[in-house]
Amino acid sequence: MRPKPYARYSTQHLGDMEYEAVLEAMWSNHLTQGPLVEQFESALAAYVGAKYAVACNSGTAALHLAIAATTNYGWNVLTSPLSFVATANAIDMAQCNPGFGDVDMATGNLSEPTGRFGYYHSDEDLRSRGLNPYGNRAPHLVVPVHYAGRACDLGIFTASIVEDACHALGAMDYDGCSRVGSCRHSLATCFSFHPVKPITTGEGGAVTTNDPTIAARMRLVRSHGRDANGEMIAMGYNYRMGELAAALGLAQLKRCDTMRHLRVRLAADYYNELLGLHGKGLLLPPLPDDKAQDRNAWHLFPVRITQGRRDDVKAALLAKGIGVQVHYKPIHEQPYYVVRHAHPAELYPNAHTWGQEELSLPLHAGMSSADVLYVVAALREALRPNSA
Repeated sequence: MRPKPYARYSTQHLGDMEYEAVLEAMWSNHLTQGPLVEQFESALAAYVGAKYAVACNSGTAALHLAIAATTNYGWNVLTSPLSFVATANAIDMAQCNPGFGDVDMATGNLSEPTGRFGYYHSDEDLRSRGLNPYGNRAPHLVVPVHYAGRACDLGIFTASIVEDACHALGAMDYDGCSRVGSCRHSLATCFSFHPVKPITTGEGGAVTTNDPTIAARMRLVRSHGRDANGEMIAMGYNYRMGELAAALGLAQLKRCDTMRHLRVRLAADYYNELLGLHGKGLLLPPLPDDKAQDRNAWHLFPVRITQGRRDDVKAALLAKGIGVQVHYKPIHEQPYYVVRHAHPAELYPNAHTWGQEELSLPLHAGMSSADVLYVVAALREALRPNSA
């Protein structure tokens, strides 16, 4: 049986250039703390149009570094409940107070400039200070998520911003004037280079910024809080990226735009094939025009399966070897945050609906239009009323 590229919802896309780059790095004198990490940082900063980039060993580390370096902006940090748990976890890890706002029903992006915050110690502690845990409050810092790779509208926020762009490398900002990561509208932007992301370093992440103080703080924290003299002057972590990862990242970055264009074409194929089903048990993300396409990295192709059939449709596709996934169970509905915040799902109705209906169809640069047709045919069959 022939290999099926559509068998996973996403996967890395590697070629000879990547293999040769990693092999060359293996024969160098450095496997860690060598020149390739700095080269990758320079190339990434140039690609997105930022002054500085700080590479690290995961997207979670990137988020933690950025939020920890900006804690002087305040304690209450607003983010989207429709994200991987690492977004809120990084806020908690930085000893800040994570809070959530609801999302846009069409795009899944954070759409509220204010939010409801949990309590850092206890419900009683919060109320003793006269604060309502369910009341909307303005945040000190916002961490919007560019969900599925679609640039979030940052113009709605008045607080300082750290962008979670783990899905969005290669996309343009919401206003179309600069790339996501240029930090034209934010203090810092965080990226992930996990194998399913727009480019991969195996595992890895990075933060871009135009602020030299933030960049210096992140570099210090990234490596045990030790200064140039080897003395520990702050709490730090081992968040360093290795040379092999940087070599892979340098090669992948050269193909980032090419791979995004392939995903744009595949997303258009999905639209063309599925538009007739829109509103008939399936909802597509907003149909972008040519200009809006630049504001989407198309990390995911998220559809919503209505009428309470998402889990049945997911099971039917998985049975055919088609790797679909749910992105995501809302963070405030995760067991840890149910205890941490005790925020009922009704406070975030749009995020709750996304969590009940969303299904990510396979989308990556290794797919072909024929693969899309296979997925669509299976999806059509699964959506038939008598298929349940």
